Amino acid sequence: MSVSTHDPVPTNVLDGAVREYSRDKVYVLTALVLAAITLVEVFTYAFPDFPVWADNMVIPVLLILMAVKFWIVAAIFMHLHFDKKILTVAFYSGLILAVAVYVAMLCMFRIFWPGSHT
Repeated sequence: MSVSTHDPVPTNVLDGAVREYSRDKVYVLTALVLAAITLVEVFTYAFPDFPVWADNMVIPVLLILMAVKFWIVAAIFMHLHFDKKILTVAFYSGLILAVAVYVAMLCMFRIFWPGSHT
């Protein structure tokens, strides 16, 4: 049996996968979405007066974009979408912990209260 790059990868050749996943198209679309999100992140610095992230909203916007990018990379490139639930829980727990630690540090340095870190 010959498998081309356009056919789904069968689960019998994947270690621990519960269903098949496609190859090329998914990765190209994922790369384009990640590039678009990265472009929005760059725009937060290039255009700081844009209404979406103006008035001290840049940090929450960047946190949301970071979480979305982490979710996309973990689900698609690490194949968590197709693996067992315990792996998904482990990786997303790390995401939640990272965001909680980051927000705690921002609160400790009073980033969310402008003019109070003098």
